[in-house]
Amino acid sequence: MEKTSKINLLLFFSLSFLVLGLSNAYSQKVHYDSIQKQKYVLIDVHKTYERITSKGYESVEMFEYLGNYYFDCKNFKKSELYFDKLFQKYSLSQISPKSIERYKTIKL
Repeated sequence: MEKTSKINLLLFFSLSFLVLGLSNAYSQKVHYDSIQKQKYVLIDVHKTYERITSKGYESVEMFEYLGNYYFDCKNFKKSELYFDKLFQKYSLSQISPKSIERYKTIKL
């Protein structure tokens, strides 16, 4: 085999592994709609909200969503954590009745 073809082959495999590695590092769950054959991506909203709140951004909606999400998943420790933050920072008039009831059941 010639020297240039060996170099080209080595370069090809090196770039292939590099591209495969980068695509896996930033991959998301891509699904296809079976009827319309369109791509869509599933996003974990709770992970996104946790990442946002860890950076210092917060809102009633995010704390309520996280508290209710973890309540539904039966992770009452995390649910209580986000409900505590919600009730410490915001007034009862801003919080939904569903979240108020769930918070009361956790605190019993």
